[in-house]
Amino acid sequence: MDANKSLPLEDLVRWHGELSELIREARHSELTSPVTFRRVHAVSAVEKVTAGLATPGQLVDWGQALHFEEQVDVEEAHRDLLTRFLVEISTPELFESVTSEVCQRWLRVLRTSMASDAEAAGR
Repeated sequence: MDANKSLPLEDLVRWHGELSELIREARHSELTSPVTFRRVHAVSAVEKVTAGLATPGQLVDWGQALHFEEQVDVEEAHRDLLTRFLVEISTPELFESVTSEVCQRWLRVLRTSMASDAEAAGR
């Protein structure tokens, strides 16, 4: 059973399931180990919005839940980019409203970052 204690948070980071339920389960779970937030998680979440599977408001809620969750670690190699992503989408009142255009821009930024890494690895 102990091995499953971080699953609610992993499901939240991966946004696997109904968001309000994922947030509730993550907040009420007894976490034993941190979960790492990676670029692929950000891309997947933004793609949900651009595909019409989630609303911009849900993306904001997801970002807030991750940003303020102590057991979520941001991938070390991309900490600046991912932290900026979480801060900007979780606080639209400080930056800009999360819209389709904002999501498209983040997809370009995140995918470019991932492509640059893949290109560097191929050298």
